[in-house]
Amino acid sequence: MQLACLVAGLLLCFCLFPAAAHSKYQDTTDYLAELQQQARQNNLAGERTWHLLLKYNKRFLGGMISEADGMEFFNSPQGKTDPESELAATLASFFVPLTEITEGKEHPQCNFPARFKWLNQQLAFDPQRLEIQTCDRLDRWLTALDPVGVTLVFASYFMNNPASMFGHTLIRIDSRRTSSGNNLMNYGANYAAIPDTDNGFLYALKGLIGSFQGRFAIFPYYTKVQEYNNWESRDLWEYELKFNQDQLNMMLLHLWELGGTYFDYYYFQENCSYHVLSLLEIANPNLRLKDSFFFSVIPADTVKVVMAQEGLVKQVVYRPAVLNQMNHKRFKMIDDEKRILQGIIKGEISPESTSFGNLSTRSQALLLNAYMDYLQYQSMQEKSDKEIKIPHSILLARSRLQVTDEENGEITRFSNPPHQGHGTDRFRFGMGLNSHESFIELAYRPAYHDLMAKDVGYDKNSEIIFMDFKLRYYLESERLRLDQAKILSITSFNPYDPLFTKLSWRADLEIDTLRDHDCNYCNSIKSSYGRGISYRPDFFSPLLLFSFVDLKTEFSSHLKENYRLGGDVEVGAFYNISENLRIKLAASYQVYILGENKRFFTSHFITRYALSQDLDLRLELNRYDHNNEGIFSINYFF
Repeated sequence: MQLACLVAGLLLCFCLFPAAAHSKYQDTTDYLAELQQQARQNNLAGERTWHLLLKYNKRFLGGMISEADGMEFFNSPQGKTDPESELAATLASFFVPLTEITEGKEHPQCNFPARFKWLNQQLAFDPQRLEIQTCDRLDRWLTALDPVGVTLVFASYFMNNPASMFGHTLIRIDSRRTSSGNNLMNYGANYAAIPDTDNGFLYALKGLIGSFQGRFAIFPYYTKVQEYNNWESRDLWEYELKFNQDQLNMMLLHLWELGGTYFDYYYFQENCSYHVLSLLEIANPNLRLKDSFFFSVIPADTVKVVMAQEGLVKQVVYRPAVLNQMNHKRFKMIDDEKRILQGIIKGEISPESTSFGNLSTRSQALLLNAYMDYLQYQSMQEKSDKEIKIPHSILLARSRLQVTDEENGEITRFSNPPHQGHGTDRFRFGMGLNSHESFIELAYRPAYHDLMAKDVGYDKNSEIIFMDFKLRYYLESERLRLDQAKILSITSFNPYDPLFTKLSWRADLEIDTLRDHDCNYCNSIKSSYGRGISYRPDFFSPLLLFSFVDLKTEFSSHLKENYRLGGDVEVGAFYNISENLRIKLAASYQVYILGENKRFFTSHFITRYALSQDLDLRLELNRYDHNNEGIFSINYFF
């Protein structure tokens, strides 16, 4: 029986290492046993770097579960949940003879070069006992990248795409082959969902529950600049990071490993920013960037965490969108120049026109450059069904002007770096009085930004409010009630521009109190969608005027027929009295024509004073039909 077991054991080992002679096999198995014993003694399966290499996270129920969901990422069938088993299988795989590797496949040393490098650093592999493989494809890839640095890139908010409303982060791999002024020729690395539907509702649902595969991709950086800067007109903020050569090499080796697997993509958690932070942690495991996040990982917050690391960010570079490059030129124009630019765009004025010829050389160059920016922007829009080319007469006229329109100063910034913004979580404490009694108000929301908050670091013309829960305790009746729960509320102002026509829009879904009813603070479920127009005298004006027409629906057992359907017309204004003091005035007329038939007015006055970027005081006066209320609140962002 013992002899049979010994023979079976030898046959099993021979299957694992069939190409080795008996003496070689004996040396190989002995050395592997030595390495595994050394790994156990050093507790490598418990090392943070090993967990990072395998993308592990500590879960609440105990144990370790890998975030990677493609099984090709593991060497052990239990590798997803058992790091010690994965460690042993990984070490064993490094001994597999090259002759046993299927043609066209990579040796495990080449498939998992980051793990091989780290284990070699920890265990000091003996090249006489473990054959070191040549990895031609990997070497060519690293040579092509030739890394000298890495840059974290933040693409600003894009309200027309649900996946980009909170911004987006990716990394740029800076190469020795390109100078700092030619970063477009570098490569970028991006983590994103691979969608399998064009349906907006299904897209949002699948993104929330992790039904998309998320994958890393490498691409020329200029393609992302084309997509974000030009097609979507989003500003880019580039954060050049400080890593040494060995850290850069480890990060790229791990990125190579990730190219063959996928992760379940979660919109608020395992998203683009989360996995980009993982890459940076691989470069330097001491950073612990992901430890700051619990419920959600929002791109702007990840940039703040990176900025908070002492000595990590070398410099921040602003790359304006092509539309803002044009706006920079328009911002420098006087009224007559703006009028002539509009005439050129409409085809009413040409370089041969007298009004154009009477301008100074500097003004002519400024106008022609702005017009070429306009044409470039128009040609990038998805709605354009044909290529828009710059007319030959424009190019010829511009070539005759041996001047530039640019001054020595920096380009006008039409957005702020995201790390300067307030925290995305908000806690609110308030005290108020309505037509019947006084109350105390407590509220919390995990995301994101409302139009009354300071807009530094955010899009000044939009707000996104997600999962905003508000409780009220009424002092006289001694009742605790859910006053409001905004599941999602989005507002996007598109101020009038004579060159572009774009409507403002807003939508929301929420549980709210029926404020126009005396039903003892009963609740309803309601939703609305509206379109409107807005106006700002210029981009930096403190005044914003707006009006909306909304379609509204509301459901509650306290309504006649349990529902009402109608709409409203609202007009209002925001005005910044100073940097810290802002007011809002708004009034609406609501009409419900189906279900419960009713018409009434509402009005709102809100003022905010910011004590700091993350702390403000607000006073609100609201009227809903015949019911009035006033609230004083303290809002803390974190």
